[in-house]
Amino acid sequence: MSTFFHAQLDKVHQALVLLLTPGTIFSLPEVAVSLVLAVGFLMYRHRRRRGAVRFALVARALRRSRRILFNRSTRADVFYYFVNTFSIGGLIGWGILSGMGVSGWVVRGLHAEFGAAAPSTAPAWALRAGLTLVVFLAYEFGYYVDHYMKHKIPALFELHKTHHSAEVLTPLTVFRVHPIDTLIFVDIIALTTGVAYGVFTYVAGRGVDMYAIFGQNVLFVVFLFGLAQLQHSQFWIPLCGAPGRLILSPAHHQIHHSVDPAHYNRNLGSCLAIWDWMFGTLCVPPKESPGLKFGVTQTGDDPHRVFTLLVTPVASMLRALTPRSSLPAAAATPAAERTGR
Repeated sequence: MSTFFHAQLDKVHQALVLLLTPGTIFSLPEVAVSLVLAVGFLMYRHRRRRGAVRFALVARALRRSRRILFNRSTRADVFYYFVNTFSIGGLIGWGILSGMGVSGWVVRGLHAEFGAAAPSTAPAWALRAGLTLVVFLAYEFGYYVDHYMKHKIPALFELHKTHHSAEVLTPLTVFRVHPIDTLIFVDIIALTTGVAYGVFTYVAGRGVDMYAIFGQNVLFVVFLFGLAQLQHSQFWIPLCGAPGRLILSPAHHQIHHSVDPAHYNRNLGSCLAIWDWMFGTLCVPPKESPGLKFGVTQTGDDPHRVFTLLVTPVASMLRALTPRSSLPAAAATPAAERTGR
């Protein structure tokens, strides 16, 4: 009993670390900064109105957010937070592959094939900046590949549909991901970032460290504080025109969650829009919100029940793996979004 008790205390400690440490996928400091940014954006957007009117509009938006927080869909997000933090997610850990393990294999393979590379004479700061950018781009590419597969392969979409079943979006929706979906994701990311790290290290001819904050790639941390927590929200904050072809704003990701068939399989990236732009899956949001609805069509299933969240996706995935299975046309592309992550 004592061992079990200490194990549970350790899980509580891990959850607190996740909530309080900046640089994690979800933390209270990041959510606080995001809320300030959202309010600031709303105030700027209505800057031509009288002061009292501006505050009234912001207050109305915040009241609407409060109603969203008590929605059944949000309660299901909270359930998945505990699943992925305390139980199944903890069993999976960081997947089968590790980025550093893949990097080591790549470096050793290149050494065996081509011999040792001459040490680079570039300044240390340039090498660190280069590695930081390369690994960030590799993460973004891995995220896009994973997300594209989850939307195009019927069996994988059955798992991914759990994330799309959210009918309202809050920062906690990032946890609404089936554990098997997460396992696939972390292994793909380990592969793409590990290969990028290994190739860069080999070409540099010496060990190089990324620029990091809180132990994370500095570019990723900037994104976490700037946009990530607002992507799963219902604040319409768009990047239009040329910026909207480079960076995925919160409105981009809300389009990805939309039930409108015109938005199916759009905006599959994480931070950058370049892969969506390159591969034809980009949908740049309009300046004004089109009043999107979120969720997926469930054939008789309540999308917020525990059984539907955990067991139904696995059963549907297994059915989709049978030779005659195919993804229904109405669901071939999500009537909602992902994740996220």
